[in-house]
Amino acid sequence: MDFYSEAELSGIWQATVESMRRRWEGSRQSFSLWFGLVKLASLDANSAAIACENKMKQSVLTERYLTFIRESLEEVIGYSPTVTVTVDPSLAPPLADADEESPIRTEIVEVGESGDDDLPPAHVVIRKPAPHPSDPSRESDASRPAPPKPETKNAAQDGKDPNPENPGDVRLSLNDDYTFENFIVGRSNHFAHAAALRVADNVGMKINPLFIWGASGLGKTHLMYAIANRAMNRDPRLRVIYVKAEEFMNQMIKAIQTGKTAEFRQKYRTADMLLIDDIQFIAGKDSTQTEFFHTFDALYEDKKQIILTSDRPPKELTSLEERIRSRFEAGLLVDIQPPDYELRMAILRDKISQSDMEVPLEVIDFLAQNLQENIRQLEGVVKKLAMKHLLSGDPINMEMVLRTIPEYLHASEPVTETVNRIIADVAAHYGVKPDDILGKERKKNIQTARNVSMYLVRNMTSASLPQIGVYFNRDHSTVHSNIGKVEGELASDAVFEATVGELMKEIKNGN
Repeated sequence: MDFYSEAELSGIWQATVESMRRRWEGSRQSFSLWFGLVKLASLDANSAAIACENKMKQSVLTERYLTFIRESLEEVIGYSPTVTVTVDPSLAPPLADADEESPIRTEIVEVGESGDDDLPPAHVVIRKPAPHPSDPSRESDASRPAPPKPETKNAAQDGKDPNPENPGDVRLSLNDDYTFENFIVGRSNHFAHAAALRVADNVGMKINPLFIWGASGLGKTHLMYAIANRAMNRDPRLRVIYVKAEEFMNQMIKAIQTGKTAEFRQKYRTADMLLIDDIQFIAGKDSTQTEFFHTFDALYEDKKQIILTSDRPPKELTSLEERIRSRFEAGLLVDIQPPDYELRMAILRDKISQSDMEVPLEVIDFLAQNLQENIRQLEGVVKKLAMKHLLSGDPINMEMVLRTIPEYLHASEPVTETVNRIIADVAAHYGVKPDDILGKERKKNIQTARNVSMYLVRNMTSASLPQIGVYFNRDHSTVHSNIGKVEGELASDAVFEATVGELMKEIKNGN
């Protein structure tokens, strides 16, 4: 006899979701990703079963979030049952018709306080498919006004025509590539995002200069453009100049050579907003630093907005004059770190959605785990997979991914020779053929050799479960199960443990 009715289970789960939401430290889109389309299937005095829509999510919830779910459930019901995760395919949302455009909505996502009393909470607006009715993050859109569609502006609107001879004198067009609306926020960039919003809404007033630093490809330039686009949307009369530091230097040299230094200074010192990308490139260039210093001071004194990006914080720009570094440090320094797993998942899902591709969740999870350098890398992988899919018509699965983007996986892809040596040595030890291990035969000695091979590949290389699955022609859940069997036997059988240990030693020594 069931302890709870279906309605009671639903109520308990909703309360549990609210408990999890209060404790969640990631972005709201990642919360929706893992706990949307999930329900409490059963609950009694000893156990609870949580159901989700597919095996991939089941694996992630079990491996990463089981304790988190159990603690939140305990907060609601007052005791701590054993929690398991099951699969209920009926929870998956229905597929849209091929000729019907997928529903898109705009959602305002709050990601928490910025950490500075002078800065507002960070928000981001993202476009994503409408959620399934059972998604706990689903909210009514009735009271949420759609954001106004930005209008493209040009320099002539305020009567200030840019000088065509100066490529740095650019009025930034408002486009979907460089806006706050499509800048996805996570823990690694939320403070920089909040600061950028503050600057865009208070040009030259609250934060000046704004110095954004971080490695290449993390979104510094995106934020810089987003500030200018938002500011110009609020005030089309603003004169905005964006230039890379190297181009600033080249323009200055040309102005000196052609006797047009007065025009050069007039151009930069009358800007309402000056954005210089990669400011680290003027370090060590004495004349450029002197000209920049006086330009900086002129704009700062006139309360004009200055925004700079660099790959390092000012204190590490040791070839930069001290008087310039001190002015940078007098403003607000914000850094952008490489995206964490949840943010990488959110970015990949967003880019994949824009590319109109169908990509299994296990593939997205694999990419998020293995592509850890920067956002530009994630974008490059999605573009390459989309092109491969378009040209070949091949479905995007693990095999296709490993075949298409090996250059992106060099840090995590196991060396083929190592995998082959493991399989060959294990096969020889158990008196079977390597092809038997890779085949479908289920004789006891072959199955044992197969399981041991998977275990050794997992422990001797950086291969993920999906990667191992590709090598052994199995899905990742089968690999996980087989490795689990070996680990269980290692814990209970000393002879088996010694055998596996000896095999590992021989393979490492190349014997």
